[in-house]
Amino acid sequence: MKYFFKFTVILIALSSQAFGFGYQDAVTNGTVLGGFSPYTVALGTVRAVGASEPASIFTNPAQVASHPFTAQLSGSSISWTERVIETDIDKTIRTLMTNSNGLAAVVCPVGDITIGAGIVKVGEFGYDGISLIYNDPDDPEIGIALLQSSGSQIEAMGSLSMVVAGPLSAGFSGGVRRAAAEYLFTFDSFHFLIPDSSCAWSLYNSEFAWHAGLALNGELFKSGISYSSETEYMEDIIAFGGSAYAEHLKKATVGFEAELTSPFDQNRFLGKLFLSMPFTKSLEALISVSFDDNRVANRAGFGFGMGFSGRVGQFTIGGGVLNRFRARQDSAFPEETSDRVDDSYTIINLGISYTIGDLL
Repeated sequence: MKYFFKFTVILIALSSQAFGFGYQDAVTNGTVLGGFSPYTVALGTVRAVGASEPASIFTNPAQVASHPFTAQLSGSSISWTERVIETDIDKTIRTLMTNSNGLAAVVCPVGDITIGAGIVKVGEFGYDGISLIYNDPDDPEIGIALLQSSGSQIEAMGSLSMVVAGPLSAGFSGGVRRAAAEYLFTFDSFHFLIPDSSCAWSLYNSEFAWHAGLALNGELFKSGISYSSETEYMEDIIAFGGSAYAEHLKKATVGFEAELTSPFDQNRFLGKLFLSMPFTKSLEALISVSFDDNRVANRAGFGFGMGFSGRVGQFTIGGGVLNRFRARQDSAFPEETSDRVDDSYTIINLGISYTIGDLL
């Protein structure tokens, strides 16, 4: 009875506790997927500035005001690794890779308004972890716990954007954000007197979600602000930033963006510095660094991204890579002891877009 109560508590904690943004969030709200296109991945998952492409309807739809008729497709491979650290030694290493991450979007000008539509995967519930269970840390383990989950969050959106006045544009996109996941927790006992146990549960949620933003697109300076709404399994996000064209730096564009997740509540900050530099008239290099303020064991989160964007006729082809890591204290297994958990992920994104032109 003692062990049954203990594992019941673990299951309740797994299904209800809110973790602090990372791979283990797959057990609660799902791990947020930041970049949807090569451009946004290479530039550190920018949301408010830095990109004018159909994918912008899922971040800042104001960016596509007056955009020509364009269709875009992209896909990515994402791998996560978490290292449970105790006395500076790897205690446990867990990994997961997903390849079913993609985006399809199109925008089209209709008079003074640009309309758009698309679908994208914005969250991943996949998790695969094993942990040894102890009745007492000084005694041998009494069994092993396995936690597996699968599922995703997907957005299907329609958008409207337009130039308000001069360089100022505004945009709004709205649609459905659907979350679906399945979980399985299993305890295998090493002792005859302690029974094995298992528990399975699932979640499903479908809600209206929306994105809105403003963009100021000058010849030398650009700026923007965007907001993504909150739903049951996704926190709201506000982002703002700007970029400047620096002709003296080999005609590069440099920029900065600040992102706040759950503003006015948890206020988790993510900063991004990015640079795009043309090699030729049709090829540019993209690079970024990112950082956050969530310090654990004197370690701050850090990220590095790079990629390219090239134009071949009416096609734009791009690729982006982003690696980001952070230290945290939470674990998906509540009884797992550690000094910290190092959480990292790598996104490799490839995409293509086709500009049809101003047909309407």
